[in-house]
Amino acid sequence: MARMLPHPPAVDDLSHHGIRDNEYATIPTTGMLWRVHRTTSRHALAWNELRTYGPVLRFDPHPLPRGDHPRHGVWYGATDVHGALAEAFQGTRTIDRVQEAPYLTGLHPARDLRLLDVGGFGAGRWPTRVGGTFALDSAAHGITQRWARTIAAAHPGLDGLLYRGRYRPATSKPLAHPGLQRRLAAAAEALGYTLV
Repeated sequence: MARMLPHPPAVDDLSHHGIRDNEYATIPTTGMLWRVHRTTSRHALAWNELRTYGPVLRFDPHPLPRGDHPRHGVWYGATDVHGALAEAFQGTRTIDRVQEAPYLTGLHPARDLRLLDVGGFGAGRWPTRVGGTFALDSAAHGITQRWARTIAAAHPGLDGLLYRGRYRPATSKPLAHPGLQRRLAAAAEALGYTLV
């Protein structure tokens, strides 16, 4: 059963709740963000260009109806390559290196970014405190887009949101698991490490 996410509170109420220090996540200038962007599609965007067409994806802040909204842009990035690839190719589950000439771009932000942690990474519990849930990372796009619009209106100086992508590890095993022996031995050999 899918977790339920209520509608967001009114903009003034959300603004009144504020954001506590432990509810922020910081991406420092030394941090790396990854993005897969197509370079020859009809809707190609440069690696650093905001998408103003929407709402389409989970946290698009664009108003309805769907269309081009030049004053409302969004940029999605991931903190690792796997996340960027998973999100970019989720529709087909095939990493196509040719169609629409996709690029994988890694970048350091020009300044520290302060993001609202809606994924429960840190000690803060902002979604619960303001009347929502941590289903923000998995609820239907229509409701998460409504939250995105409300958050953007209530906190216009916010750099963005940090959330858990839909794609999570498919397996997790201890390194002592017998099924990992061969893989670990190969990795150790390639790295010049010793396997104990």
